[in-house]
Amino acid sequence: MQLESFALEKGCTYLIKEKIPNRAYRIFSEAINQGARGLIVTRIYPPKLKNRYEIRDSVIYWLTNVRMDIAIRPKDLEELSFKLEKFILANEGAIIIIDGLEYMITNNDFTTVLKFVQSLRDQVAIKNAILLISFNPLTVEPHNLKLLEEEADYII
Repeated sequence: MQLESFALEKGCTYLIKEKIPNRAYRIFSEAINQGARGLIVTRIYPPKLKNRYEIRDSVIYWLTNVRMDIAIRPKDLEELSFKLEKFILANEGAIIIIDGLEYMITNNDFTTVLKFVQSLRDQVAIKNAILLISFNPLTVEPHNLKLLEEEADYII
């Protein structure tokens, strides 16, 4: 998928190192505007997210402990994994953005979240999807960051 700034390769995982997920959402929005089906996993309250990044036509799951239809508890990685896998299987070539991995890590342990990323990366590769992970590298120890980087096809 050719974007304004660069080409996104299908079947690949991109780790985007940034404090605030602005670049990741610009890339995501551009892909959606070119016709890709999108899914968002975020820490940002969905109405605020839609307004801030002009998001449209995307499935959104909010990482929170507040009970809502669109909410996923950060400890429910199995449920989240199931929902993501179902979406990927139904929408070959889809684009997924995860903004909130840091929150998942604080509610689980790093190894559990890393295994979640590893599994998701494999699903993305099999179904020619695209995975964008916006992540603040200052939130984990250097050796954990290296492990996360190893799961990305590209680091931005």
